[in-house]
Amino acid sequence: MEEWHRRSVLATGAALSASGLASIGVGASETDDLPNPGLDPNPELDEDWASYRGDAGHSRFIPDGYEFNGNLEAAWTVDHDGSVAVADDTVYTTTADGVVALDAADGTRLWENADVDAGDPAVAGEMVYLNGGDIVALDREDGSVRWESDLDPGERTSSHTVAYDGVFVVIDGTLYALEADDGSVRWQRDTAVVESRNGDERESEFSPGTAAMNGVVYAGTQDGILAFDPASGETIWQTWVWTGGDGIYATEAAVLGDRGGEEVPFYDAQTGDGLGVILSHSIGTLGNKSAISASDYGYGSTSIHGDHGDEYDWEIDVTYTYGEAVISGETVYVYFWSDSRNYGDRDYDQKLVALDKRDGSEKWTVSKDDAPVGDIRAISGETIYVDHDGELVALREETDADEDGADEDGANGDDEQDDGTEDGDADESDDSDSDNDGRGDADDDGSDNGDAGDESSTDGSDNGDAGDESSTDGSDNGDAGDESSTDSSDNGDAGDESSTDESTDEDGSSDSGGAGTDDQTENGSTDAEDNDDTDGTPGFTAGAGLLGSAIGLEWLRRRDDADEPAE
Repeated sequence: MEEWHRRSVLATGAALSASGLASIGVGASETDDLPNPGLDPNPELDEDWASYRGDAGHSRFIPDGYEFNGNLEAAWTVDHDGSVAVADDTVYTTTADGVVALDAADGTRLWENADVDAGDPAVAGEMVYLNGGDIVALDREDGSVRWESDLDPGERTSSHTVAYDGVFVVIDGTLYALEADDGSVRWQRDTAVVESRNGDERESEFSPGTAAMNGVVYAGTQDGILAFDPASGETIWQTWVWTGGDGIYATEAAVLGDRGGEEVPFYDAQTGDGLGVILSHSIGTLGNKSAISASDYGYGSTSIHGDHGDEYDWEIDVTYTYGEAVISGETVYVYFWSDSRNYGDRDYDQKLVALDKRDGSEKWTVSKDDAPVGDIRAISGETIYVDHDGELVALREETDADEDGADEDGANGDDEQDDGTEDGDADESDDSDSDNDGRGDADDDGSDNGDAGDESSTDGSDNGDAGDESSTDGSDNGDAGDESSTDSSDNGDAGDESSTDESTDEDGSSDSGGAGTDDQTENGSTDAEDNDDTDGTPGFTAGAGLLGSAIGLEWLRRRDDADEPAE
């Protein structure tokens, strides 16, 4: 049970040593150092969307996500019937027949388990965890059942959280902490006693929904939200307000409890102090700076620090228009739909829209009439997964090959490529000629994968490229030897030379691409936008004989002689 703490200490290094978090673990009674944003719920993961709502906070928030330019097409399409998790180039979801694992590159089915009636996949370690009745853990390699809880729920469960080597779930009003490796009960809380400021106490059962962030687990009752030590179940802090609902959402900065009513309060994630309220519809999207929500007469963003009228406080003038957003990088992505009561502007009805997260200005829109867009199920690397009329569609940016008449429907591996690249490369190529969001080079690199001779850095979608040397310089002048940080979610790249910059950006999030990006600020882009940019250094892949040719040796010699470490 102490394993999550050990990995967290390794992941956060000196910061945790300074904060004295060594007391956290099995049976630990000291909780003065909790919550702490340095404690990652799943430090072994480096994914944008490893759980069914993004991460263990369920907030639909990707601090340093890829910036899409709006020229989207379907890379592949499959039938599906549920939420989505993506990890290690594998998509986990459900169909009418059961749980499936799909190859993220082309949608090929890797395995299916038709005997499990469960949903909401969440990946950690060697397993994918789902809920429905009891919690079930499947082997990620073949979909076989590793364990199933024996809690005998009276109703279908929902909103489980996988974090800190545990699975946290509310079943029939009781909050359970299960061991992730075998499903045994670590601890349970049948009820919670919430005390008001004037000393009044109320005891009540837990409402459905949990979340994990900052080294703690968040859960709610009808009388308040509470933060618990994940190892012992000890209460860290609690609020006094009717919350109810069936969802808890958390980031490093704030915690939001889903409930009915005109307004929904949200709280400081470290202290439990009230920060403000948001509108009641389409909630559940929470960043480190803002919460996205809607009412019948507007859709917008609320600063979580209550500085109304400042950055992150904005509203779109729409009526009866809704959509569950994703905050990714500097952009809010949302698929809008309008109900039959909309008597005003319907311009955003059935459109995938990208909005600036700071002021709500429109970056681009894609209509359902022009592309198979729909409700966003996940964003991972350079792919937006949407539900389009009951099908899961993987949307990626159009490629040069597509513009020249290659595969029209974006399916991978079906047509020959004129440039001789392997199947699937056409869907993730350089989009520098099609960038239309005003950011210039800041968004150009993240989709250049697999082409011979290219050296690029991507956000989780490099598959099988041997010998790549990632760089995030952002220039196109071919400066040899720039070795800067890349997002460590690149999978399958043998021989990558990269480092990870864990510095904190303006949102308080980890900046995975900070090295060598000084020249990119001329376009007004931020760290979150820039962490995928490449420097255009001539590429020598393994197939081109980097280490076996005189040209490759000469290039290496020149790089060693001429280059300084990345800034």
